[in-house]
Amino acid sequence: MSGERSVDSRDGSACGCMLGLAIGDALGAPVEFSDRAAILARFGPEGVTDFVARRGQPAGAYTDDTQMSIATARGILDWKAQLEGAGASPEAGRGDDARPRVVEAADLDVLALAVWRRYVEWSNSPECPLGSPGHRTLATIHAGVPLTLRDPVNPGARGCGGVMRVAPLGLIGLGRLAFEAAARCATLTHRHPISDTSSGFLALLIDRLVSGGSLDEAVDEARSELLRWPGHEAALDVVDSAARLAAGQLGDYEAIGHIGHVEVEEPTAKGKGWVADEALGIALFCALRHRDDVAAALRAAVNISGDSDSTGSITGAILGAALGDDAIPETWRERVANRELLIDLGGRLAACAARGGAAV
Repeated sequence: MSGERSVDSRDGSACGCMLGLAIGDALGAPVEFSDRAAILARFGPEGVTDFVARRGQPAGAYTDDTQMSIATARGILDWKAQLEGAGASPEAGRGDDARPRVVEAADLDVLALAVWRRYVEWSNSPECPLGSPGHRTLATIHAGVPLTLRDPVNPGARGCGGVMRVAPLGLIGLGRLAFEAAARCATLTHRHPISDTSSGFLALLIDRLVSGGSLDEAVDEARSELLRWPGHEAALDVVDSAARLAAGQLGDYEAIGHIGHVEVEEPTAKGKGWVADEALGIALFCALRHRDDVAAALRAAVNISGDSDSTGSITGAILGAALGDDAIPETWRERVANRELLIDLGGRLAACAARGGAAV
């Protein structure tokens, strides 16, 4: 594993993650419910290559994927403030010896509830309908009872509504606990082991990237933790498929068709990425195939017959964390909605890690 990043480098990586997820979301949002044939007919042989307006919203506007990621980030900051205020080490307040206490697994229950409260707040806000949120997410939130890993599995909760929003949990220095934290926060609305494990893999991948690891190193470490979790088989399949296909000779679109086993990826089909494992696998493939080119990775991720805003958002989160904000095309950084908020949240989350993360 590479050495830990400097504070400035971690800040750029965290801001890159927040900007990247919003930019990928905004790029894919206008074509989310279009099949590939319709996308190419509308935008030409390269498909959508830049922000465009959608359903009355301006170019650069994002959807519920980013809205909920922002809610996750705000919940994390609420939790960190609570943790540091109530749980300082015995030495806190003694001059140079003061330090925040180490995060433990038991703290993750409190974290999940802090994030849940921000989801409830978001669901009641005027911006929520503009993001076209998923039915399962809203139904669970409006029912008023957050789900936990102890609840029975819901066979119909395999959707990507959990994994799309957990990237911020990889930005605060949780180490291996990032996996469990993301599983818990995804399962608040999506109680399914495929959602849990896909979300956990993504958050730990992000954690390792912002800590200075290469993309290959980060994948290996997140994969090792994935193997420890029950119900990991589907997530493992897409992770391994993404790595194999990224190193292969198939073109981007054809390769994406081989990731996952739930839907088919054809020009006039419903497409892939609607479920958690496929969304993760497609994003990981695009990031690995175009590891030094954020624009190429995002365009590959969104020009599909599937959940284009989610696959774009997850891809942007991964490469934004891996390469930092400067690697994202300036025209997108400048034009994405609420860029200052995204940068502020990235910096504040990175500062959490600088103040002390989890000793794991």
